[in-house]
Amino acid sequence: MSTGFLLTGNLITLFTGFSKTGIPGAGILAAILLANLTDHTRDSVGILLPLLLVADVFAIATYRKHTDWRMIGRLLPPTLLGVAIGWWLLHRVDARAFGPLMGGLVLFQLLLDLLRRKLQWTRAVHHPLAAVFFGVLTGVTTTLGNMAGPVMSLYLLSLGLDKQRFMGSMAWFFFLVNAIKIPIFAGTNLITAESLQASLHLLPGVVIGALVGRKLFRHIPPGPFQRLVQLFAALAALRLLLIR
Repeated sequence: MSTGFLLTGNLITLFTGFSKTGIPGAGILAAILLANLTDHTRDSVGILLPLLLVADVFAIATYRKHTDWRMIGRLLPPTLLGVAIGWWLLHRVDARAFGPLMGGLVLFQLLLDLLRRKLQWTRAVHHPLAAVFFGVLTGVTTTLGNMAGPVMSLYLLSLGLDKQRFMGSMAWFFFLVNAIKIPIFAGTNLITAESLQASLHLLPGVVIGALVGRKLFRHIPPGPFQRLVQLFAALAALRLLLIR
């Protein structure tokens, strides 16, 4: 493993840690940049999952007192259905198509967020079927690319959760979902001894990012930072679509 990969990879995984304790939108940038960094886009998904679990633990330790368990209970069943659909798709997506697929998922989620902001969609989703729709969509996107944060953020923001409940609910929800994905990824050879070694080398970035995010959560204006993150994520997604 080259020094350049280690340095660049740890800079990327800073956003993984930061997304869990500071600005949730940063996670999509880490996923798409890591996909661009690795030789095979599919490999990046397996490398990232253990790192997400570590970051989830930091988030739980920080926001555990602010979890909305009733809402998580509504979301988990449809999300698990989405995970099952994503697992089915994993067996059928050609390795060469994985990069464009991830790029397309990122652009789709960025478009959803753009529509939310343009339509000022802050308290519009209260129908029971909304939880089903967003849960299934979350399950599919998190299984295919570890990039479900924007989908779930869109739903939670529409419920009008305050910042603390938002972070606490996201922390426990994704910890549970990511833990369930571990045997699925291992069974499809996305997690291997080699990928775990790569995850270990990229762990410092996650830890530093999580600690920094926890310190700066109350002081960083999320709007400008999220717009910058989304711009870089869109550019990286276009690279996966057009080059691979």
